Order: sequence, then C-alpha cells, then structure tokens
Amino acid sequence: MKMRALLFAVSLVCAIVVSAAAACAPSSEGAGVGPSGSDPEVPADLSPTDNPAQLDPALEAALRDLASEDQDVSNAAFELLEGMGADAVPALIQALEGGDQDVRWVAATALGELGPQAVDAVPALIYALRDEDKWVRLSAAEALGLIGPDAAHAVPALIQALQDDDADVRGYAAGALGQIGPRAMDAVPALIRALGDESDEVRGFAAMALGGIGPGAVEAVPALVRTLGDESALVRSAAAGALGGIGSGAAEAVPALTQALGDEDEFVRRAAAVSLGLIGPEAAEAIPALVRLLADADWEVRDAAALGLSLIGPDVVPHLVQALNDQQAQVRAAAATALGYVGPVEGVIPALIQSLGDGDGDVRAAAAESLTLITGQNLGEDVVARQQWWEAQ
Repeated sequence: MKMRALLFAVSLVCAIVVSAAAACAPSSEGAGVGPSGSDPEVPADLSPTDNPAQLDPALEAALRDLASEDQDVSNAAFELLEGMGADAVPALIQALEGGDQDVRWVAATALGELGPQAVDAVPALIYALRDEDKWVRLSAAEALGLIGPDAAHAVPALIQALQDDDADVRGYAAGALGQIGPRAMDAVPALIRALGDESDEVRGFAAMALGGIGPGAVEAVPALVRTLGDESALVRSAAAGALGGIGSGAAEAVPALTQALGDEDEFVRRAAAVSLGLIGPEAAEAIPALVRLLADADWEVRDAAALGLSLIGPDVVPHLVQALNDQQAQVRAAAATALGYVGPVEGVIPALIQSLGDGDGDVRAAAAESLTLITGQNLGEDVVARQQWWEAQ
C-alpha cells in the first residue's frame, strides 16, 4: 500500500511541476547564436564532411511533410516514421547531418519522437547541439532528453549547452539532463549555477532537472531551499518538487517546505505537500501544517496534503483520525482519503467504518473508497457489511 502511494506521489509531484510549467513553451522569436565557451567533445567522424552524403529525395520529402502546416500531412509523416521505429534512425541521422535548416530541425524532432529507439543517434544529436540554428539545437536537446538514460554520453555536451546564448536552448538542455536522471549526476554543479539564470524558465527547468537526478543531487539542497523564495511561482514549484525528488537527503529543507505550504500559488503548495511526504519520517514536524492544509480551498491541494501525510508514516494516524471529526466536510473527506493511502495501520479501519455514517456524501464516498483500497473488499458504503467483515478478521 505504501509503495503504491509512493509511486503515485513521485508521478504526482512531476505532474504538478509540469502543469505549472505549461506556460514555459519557447518563444518563436529569432534564432540564437550558438553556445559560448569551448565545444563539447564530438567524435571526429561526426563532423561535417566536405562532401556530405546526398539526402534521399523520398526521405527529404517525408521530412518536409513533417513540418507541414497541414496537420493531416504532418500526422501522416509522423505515423510513417514511428511505424518504422529504429529502422528510421539511420535515415534521420543522415538528414540531421546533411539537410538544410528545416530538414535538420524536423529530423531532430522526429528522433525525439522515437525516444529510446533513437539511441544510435546520440552522437549526431550531440553534434547538433552546436548547430547554427536555435531550433535545431533546441530540438536536439529535447531529443536527447526523450531518449532518456541511454543518452548519458551526451551529459558533457548538455552541460555546455546550459551556457547557450538562447534561453530556450538552455532550458531544454536542463530538462534533458533531468530526463537522463541519475546518470546525469555530473551536471549537478552546473544545474545549481543555472538556478541563478536570468530566465525564470531556465531556473525552473534546472530545478526540475535536479529533482530528476534524485538523491545524487543532495548537494543542491541548500540552493533549492533558497530557490523556494524565487519571485516566479513556476520556479518555486519546481524547487519544491525537486526537494521531494531528492528524498530523505533533503531533510534540512523541511522547515522551508513547511513554510511553502502557505504559498499563494496552488502549484507550490501542492508540490511542497507531496515533497514533504517523499522526504518521509524526517518530515514529521510538518504534520500539523499538513493537517491544516486539508482545509485548503483547492481540492488538488487537499489531495496533495493527504498524500503527503500518508507518506510520512504511521505517526500521522492520530492526527488524521482526529481530522475525521473536523467541522469542515472537505477536511473530513481529505482525511479519509489520506488514511486510505496510509493502509492497514492500527486504528485506521475502524475509524473509516465509522465515517461511513458521516452526514456528508463526499466523506462517505472517500471512506468507502479507502476501505476498499485497504481491504480489497468492495462493499460500498454498507456500514453493517463493513463492520461484520471487520469483526470476522
């Protein structure tokens, strides 16, 4: 039961931060001028040749269809390439190395769509991070992230891309490092520096990346705690979520996350609540504040508080049982949900059975759902049947 809640919490905190970042799409204004500083190491055989291979006309046509403003044409081309899977990768690498600007951009995008199947394209995508066109660099970074941990060879080049002159490219490079995950641990110092980027999107993606790297990013905890005070709600929510991704190693952040439960932004409150749970028993001092958050006006914040409480451990049970008697029905319902996440700890089942007699329908429904989750017995809101089952145990 606890593991199910834990897995759900990890996915939820990611969803919270991604939702908060929905307004983070790159702008469509002009291309950047390329990365500054020394170039990442690129295998010699990936450098452009004096006589690049001629792009197959049929492939070039398909790639141009991908960029078509006609959605039907574009979708058909994507379906064709996705159907080819890994078989399309050699041709897409050829397009990435030998096509014009539009073809290179679309080739990088298509490789990203193939995800881990495009692992053989990692060297070519590393080289594309130095492309003269912003959109090619951005799409190459995105593709490396979508390939995931198998793109770990690209970490040095992505670290270099964090210095790109274009903020969108820097943001996508940070995002890719987070998607590569623990294998991008070498990027932690650079990502900590990126928390001070002038762009709030870059700061947000850098924070998310540190959370994606996980416990290996523990050295970033002090910087992330400072970032909880960022002027941007997007960045604050990303920092709160990242601390949860680091887990118990972020215990020193508990006071700051507890304070973040009162943030004016609902995404920040949600991320802070779940992250406190992911830190675990070390976050026990936050239990009273999380119980108060069960009364939040936003139902998603209430659910996040319930989940966070359940992950801290059995110490929360007396607080949640008490909350089942709160004057506010929404608090009682959230407490019932939280007890379902806690599982079959002593005192939980009898308290939930009693809540089946609550005068509020939402509370009864939450109690019934939690009882079904804990016991595996789908007896609805039938108090008598639930009680008889419990007495028979």
